[in-house]
Amino acid sequence: MKKILCVVFTALMCLSSVFAAGCAEQTPAATSAESTAADTAAATEPEETQIKDDLPDMRFEGKTFRVIVQEGGKLDFYTEDHETSESVHDAVFTRNNNVKDRFGIDFDIIVDGYDSVNNRIKNSVKAGSDDYDLCFVHMVSGASLAQENKVLPFEKLPYVDLSKPWWDKAIKNGFSIRNNLMMVNGDISPFSFSITSCLYFNKTMFDRLDLQYPYELVKEGKWTFDRLFELTKNVTSDKDGDGNISPDGSADVYGLSSWYLDVPYSFYYAAGGMLVSKDGDDVPFYDPQLERDTGIYSKIYDVILTNKAFFATDMGNYENVTRLFTEGRALFLDSTLNAAGSMREMDDEFGIVPVPKYNEAQTDYKSFVNGASSMVCVPATVKRENREFISVIIEGLASESYRTVTPVLKETYLKRKITRDAESADMIDYVVRNRIFDMGYVNMHDGVGSYVRDLLKNGSKDISKELKTYQKSAKKKIENIVKSFDKSLTDV
Repeated sequence: MKKILCVVFTALMCLSSVFAAGCAEQTPAATSAESTAADTAAATEPEETQIKDDLPDMRFEGKTFRVIVQEGGKLDFYTEDHETSESVHDAVFTRNNNVKDRFGIDFDIIVDGYDSVNNRIKNSVKAGSDDYDLCFVHMVSGASLAQENKVLPFEKLPYVDLSKPWWDKAIKNGFSIRNNLMMVNGDISPFSFSITSCLYFNKTMFDRLDLQYPYELVKEGKWTFDRLFELTKNVTSDKDGDGNISPDGSADVYGLSSWYLDVPYSFYYAAGGMLVSKDGDDVPFYDPQLERDTGIYSKIYDVILTNKAFFATDMGNYENVTRLFTEGRALFLDSTLNAAGSMREMDDEFGIVPVPKYNEAQTDYKSFVNGASSMVCVPATVKRENREFISVIIEGLASESYRTVTPVLKETYLKRKITRDAESADMIDYVVRNRIFDMGYVNMHDGVGSYVRDLLKNGSKDISKELKTYQKSAKKKIENIVKSFDKSLTDV
């Protein structure tokens, strides 16, 4: 029951904030039973995961493929040259070896802090050097590489087939301009799956309050913010009788525990919010929709502020967010899938569900992808004569991840290790099915991309005033991004 992925709490803190520096994950060795389960899962994976790529039969005679990885995303490309009996690590190790053997190559892997990775790439391109073939960068801070003409459009890589299932189609909304993608994601980055937003709920508290678990609501398409509001209503209370409701109290409880760098985004995007739209030519434009966003924000405001959720707004209070839940003092926790590692010693039983929909008419549950997620890019200065080689290896890694890593990731890392019941394992499919990427969040996080966060921090309801203050600057920012992308396309 408690064989849950062991992620050090400080690593969780790094990953749950968009300012995450990307801390290394620590994982326990899997038991032989878990390893067997992983092998069985991979062997019995549905036939569609066995799809082959269309790459030619090519050998590169020991040529070195150079990779740089942000430290927090080591899961994407481990540096160890041996197996460790940890199933996901070993699946990545197997992927790498299969690609090496198939194409006759070697890997040279550099791991560095996310700021250092960005600086290495910028300095290399500025100097006109050809130092890296593939880069795994921090999603938010790495976005500037595209704006500064430092990365190559994937359409310039002849063997990368973005129509294949191992490439994430939703990435286009956040990173494509004029149908050119400067950064991509998909099965090649298992790290990204683990920092997708979700809600945890305390099953023991649900039982005590005689509440029905929300699993059936999710399956029936009825898991909405109105339902979450009703479930958390009147839960926050002063249980120790000192006249205050505080996370530092000995018994005070909350309907929801949340962090201001996570929940405003996970709730907004789950409810169908989006700050940037695209025209028919795939050119983005700032597109605030006051009526829609007023409705969305009203529901967010009610769940967090009207229902008196714990809403931590400073680093000094951050550690209380997950602690309240693990101590059995919060009915719900807004976080990411990897946060379950911090609950391995939790006495109460818990479950996982997607973040709710705006209403039942909304078609899909939508999941925000944390800003610390890896994105994949290629430096603009790679030699033209090497683009064939680079694209073959990238496509080979992605397709091999689809066949070798993802089945193990879903069945072992996600479904078996971090959940305590079969229902929660099923819920993970709802969490990762429709992940959201918004160019407004990715490129304007410190401005318009944070307006819900700023409104909640100030306890304000005046959306129209907040959006109006951003309108001119946001429009100009998007125009500049388009100009930078256009320059990138003409220079390569």
